[in-house]
Amino acid sequence: MAVTDTGIATPSAPTDDGLRVEQPAEGVRILVLDRRKRRNALDLEVLTRLADELALMSADSAVRAVILTGADGAFSSGADFAVLEHLSRRPEAEVAELLAQQMRVVDMLWALPHPTIAAIDGSAVGGGMSLALACDIRVGSATMALFPSFIRMGLLPDMGASWLLPRLIGEGAALEILLAGRPIDAERALRTGLVHQLSDDALATALDLATRFAARPAAAVVATKRLLRRAADGNLGQAVDLEAAAQATAIHGSEFADTFATWRATRIAD
Repeated sequence: MAVTDTGIATPSAPTDDGLRVEQPAEGVRILVLDRRKRRNALDLEVLTRLADELALMSADSAVRAVILTGADGAFSSGADFAVLEHLSRRPEAEVAELLAQQMRVVDMLWALPHPTIAAIDGSAVGGGMSLALACDIRVGSATMALFPSFIRMGLLPDMGASWLLPRLIGEGAALEILLAGRPIDAERALRTGLVHQLSDDALATALDLATRFAARPAAAVVATKRLLRRAADGNLGQAVDLEAAAQATAIHGSEFADTFATWRATRIAD
């Protein structure tokens, strides 16, 4: 979507050139994987462009929430087969270096300070699945599927799947999924916690969430995400100490000064 002079968001034209960025509402950005002739497959150009956009968004104070999705009823079919064939003909050390550089995009997505939402319509395959798992929240449609296809090609999980999947569902469950190499449909994904909501329109639901997040006090949103990440690496006592320090900063911040009186007086919940 694009924002007109009137402030109304309008759909942007499909590009079929890899990636496009939409701004449907204030503070919200949508990253659309758009190689519809190849079911939004990932090649080096797409991953490079995605990394560039994430770097820009990370430093942009106007960005408050980010949605990642795919065009034309598919999230992503994973690695472009032409890329895999090309890599198989290159020296092993060169391939390892190149893959390490390109896969950093997943770490950039995971580290983005703003809340991120994957809107999954259709299949998220291989590296496409990993990108979805690297988002903070996942919303799926009834047609969604997460497909860890790596093992079917004699390959290993990549794009962070070896870390993301066990973190979400535990090592044993992750190993079963990766070694079985079968698609995970919408109901199983919801039941196992790999997606958080199912919707008839995954993108519309993700946009509703993103718009709500973008309307919250910006510093508190970023600090909340950072707090959860840091607390997950320690014990309860350490989490309490982190909370105390972060809360003290918030209490002395301008957002609290600006919003507390209104909340105290109205207690209106949207």
